[in-house]
Amino acid sequence: MERILGDLHPFSSLGEFLSFLFYHRPHGESDPRGLTHAKVVSRFLSGRSSICMADILPLIYQHRSSFPSVNSTRSHERNAMFCTSGRPEDLQHARPYLSTWAAHLTAEEARRQVEAGTHDDPDDPDSRVQLRTKSKHSNNARVITPQDLGHFSIRRIEEQYLKILPLPMMLTEFMAAPRVKGVFTVCERRPHPMIQVSAIASFIVSRNRYANGDLAMILGIWHFACKPHVDLKRVYCRLASTVSDTTSRDALVSVTPANFTALQLKTRAVTAHGERITATIFDNVQEYCPVYEQGILRQSEMKVGCAATCVGLEDCAPGAFTAKPYYDRVALNLRTKLTTDILYDDIDWDHVGGVIQLHWLSALAEFAPELEHLLPLISNLFRTTFAKHPMRDGRKTPVQPLSTNSEHELTSQGLERAIYDFDGQIGIEREIDDGKFRNKIPLLEIWHNGSTTQNSIAANHYGPATSSDPSSLSKCSSTAGFKRPANVKCCDYYPTIIFWGRRSGGSHLYPCQTNQLPTLDTLLANAATLVDRYASLAAPQHALDAAESTNPDHINPVPVGSPWVPLRTPATQSPPVQNAPPPVQMDAADTMPDLVDIQEPSDVPHTAAPETEAAPKCHEELPGFTGDRVLRNSELFMMDFGWFLELITAVPEGDIRRVWEIMKIWIFTYAGSSHEQYMAYLLELYCFLKYDASVDLRDAVLNNWLVNITGELGKWIPGDLLQEHYNRWLEDMVQKHGAEFDDEFYRKMISLNVHYFLRIKEEITEGFNLKSRGKTHTSRDVRDEVKLLMALFKEEEVHLFREGRSMGHAAPPSTPTASADEDEQMRPHSSPSPPCSPSPAPSVSSAREDEPMQTGSASPRSLSPASSTLTSDCGSERSTRSIASVASTVDPNEPEDDGDDRTHCKLASRSFGSFYINARTGLMEYAENGEGEVEEEGEDDGRNEDEQEDDKSEVENIYSQSDGEASGSESN
Repeated sequence: MERILGDLHPFSSLGEFLSFLFYHRPHGESDPRGLTHAKVVSRFLSGRSSICMADILPLIYQHRSSFPSVNSTRSHERNAMFCTSGRPEDLQHARPYLSTWAAHLTAEEARRQVEAGTHDDPDDPDSRVQLRTKSKHSNNARVITPQDLGHFSIRRIEEQYLKILPLPMMLTEFMAAPRVKGVFTVCERRPHPMIQVSAIASFIVSRNRYANGDLAMILGIWHFACKPHVDLKRVYCRLASTVSDTTSRDALVSVTPANFTALQLKTRAVTAHGERITATIFDNVQEYCPVYEQGILRQSEMKVGCAATCVGLEDCAPGAFTAKPYYDRVALNLRTKLTTDILYDDIDWDHVGGVIQLHWLSALAEFAPELEHLLPLISNLFRTTFAKHPMRDGRKTPVQPLSTNSEHELTSQGLERAIYDFDGQIGIEREIDDGKFRNKIPLLEIWHNGSTTQNSIAANHYGPATSSDPSSLSKCSSTAGFKRPANVKCCDYYPTIIFWGRRSGGSHLYPCQTNQLPTLDTLLANAATLVDRYASLAAPQHALDAAESTNPDHINPVPVGSPWVPLRTPATQSPPVQNAPPPVQMDAADTMPDLVDIQEPSDVPHTAAPETEAAPKCHEELPGFTGDRVLRNSELFMMDFGWFLELITAVPEGDIRRVWEIMKIWIFTYAGSSHEQYMAYLLELYCFLKYDASVDLRDAVLNNWLVNITGELGKWIPGDLLQEHYNRWLEDMVQKHGAEFDDEFYRKMISLNVHYFLRIKEEITEGFNLKSRGKTHTSRDVRDEVKLLMALFKEEEVHLFREGRSMGHAAPPSTPTASADEDEQMRPHSSPSPPCSPSPAPSVSSAREDEPMQTGSASPRSLSPASSTLTSDCGSERSTRSIASVASTVDPNEPEDDGDDRTHCKLASRSFGSFYINARTGLMEYAENGEGEVEEEGEDDGRNEDEQEDDKSEVENIYSQSDGEASGSESN
């Protein structure tokens, strides 16, 4: 080595020799090097020699002489490692120079790659780096579209950055990712790939404010949807993490027109052929906006409007919504053949009983940990054996919210203007309709229907606030430590508690060993027995009479408990019957005379009453009562809530036929309640589906009665519930901004994008690998409360028959009670029948006398007519019109009402009236007591045959004039 270095005397230093050795010929000049010189250097620099640059550079960098010593005249270069200021050429020692030179080279390359990241990738057609809210600034600018907001994915952005920004991704990974034994690891709480993407996206927006398509735009709209404080938006915008609030608003205004244009063009095309591709769900929106500093023209007000959502129709047969076949079937007046017998027979009672048994079994399996293994089997039975009309798997309902308006839905003119406004938005011209909306198919939505039923159940079964009756929800609530709702007619959901009787072991469920557990078939058999005994239509009727409850001929009688011994006997009651003392009305007033009873909202009189007016008295039985009122209350509640539970369970599963079976039962239920308008709605809907609609139209309506915006199993919801979710967001925005619902801010920005606001929150949380937060409060375990209730029921013998028991609470029946003749025919042995009030309505037949009820050999509890009144068509000598009516022949021991003021309700308890279908018009009409003449059979309406034929031709001509479609317009 000394000799070789000594031969370098032509060169002044090793550096001069190396500079000549690695001589780089400029372009256009001749190469002074020899052939051997050029080959040796080329082989070395290209790594083809045994020793290459990868071996030399570490030797130079790690050489002790490459770093200045403390005593060196250039000791200041010790602090110049990876120097970011100054030029690398100013450094003389090799190690500081190489580190600084590499840092500058790396920084320049990172700057170049980030610059390239501010432009769309020409090789990727889906690249959307630069997004504009308006197209006027540049002809080549890409305006934001709904697709740009619907494909957010952190993983997709990460893959894009690894392709076009490899160096920044590497540098940020070294800075953000922890290493374990030299290997990068991804943390669960703060995964470094997301942090890298967030940082680089901010770098790109900092270089070009229009390059916001990766993360800034979506996060800006997300901030708008989350409604944070305005200063939070300003700070994150300053950090280049999001776009400004103004840009977010402009983006929302620009994102919808493309969708509406395509929707309108498609709607006009299919409408021209008599088809239908959308339905409209609309509801009223309202929000009270108080003014805290009042003045002239500044007063608190209730802002009212209408909101709607356009829902895409799927699984519809071609021609299902063609108008002419529908009009032809309406002209046939097939609905005039409807009787209550037909309606009752159309209910699949075997199916209803089967699903109620599964619900009982499901409640037991959820309560007992030893039976949790049965839950998947029970769910499979719901989806296979007891399925009636499940929706197609994987269906994802397309929805598009429409612009709101400030119309009043409760007024005819306001409703008309609102419908025309919504139709115009989706492309249905006003000229298609003749102003009578005959091309509309109104549907009663499910969620509002179920909510009304739930509130009715609560109002009927809570009882007095201080009730001591264990069958009342008030007593159960106080025992379990639950607070009684302030308004039982508008209550929240309480967890369902279904109690199993003696056949299930009562409170002895936990001591069972695994090898002693009953099989599923055994539990199903027990459930069938219990449902027949406690939750059938006949069970509450039998509980009113000791002869019925103790009848040995009944296949499934209720077990008899200990004799009922009241604490004291009211002076108004008769002597004991059958060695059982009459019941005493136990209440807090008996032991606390100074206590003021809390009035139910329904008990408050409509007229002003003096403050000293006494509270309503508790229910008292008539003399000679031999039934068990507590048992009857419990059976009514289990029956009512069982139907309600089946509906709310079938909806998420998407089985619309199961839902419809319950709604058909509720036609009878509403007939005996104060919600008679719901009976009219449901009856009209039943007539439409059974008589007016063709098979294809009926299936199309049923297939699109529920919506699923996720496409996942078990995520079906009623359409009106979806609209309620949107309404809550709209009403909250009104509270914050104070404008009207027809303001441009709501019509163009808020209402049209409300589904984006709700969906983007889930997409952001999913994109950042965050667990989805539940939208409801998590209910704590109530096992201890259930044990208390089971102990109460066992101690009070609630589910055993105790003759004469009554404790001041009487739940009204959910269905009209049977008449005297029907009740007499259903009894296997003669027994005293309660007197019935004579029917004052000549147009209503309260009992079918020409067709006696056949009991057969089955259990009388399976004969559902025991608790509903089936009315005939009033006999051949009375009328040619089919009466769909309910004659409420009342049990004299029943309470007069369920707490509602029914002064003006013609179908309430102790009142008579009927809905009938006019044979000429096919419309449903209501006949009050003594009002409305009933046509005699064989009589006409005062017109000759020619006039009737002319009217029929006129109706047919009207039907044939419209060639438009029968649109699926759904209203709440």
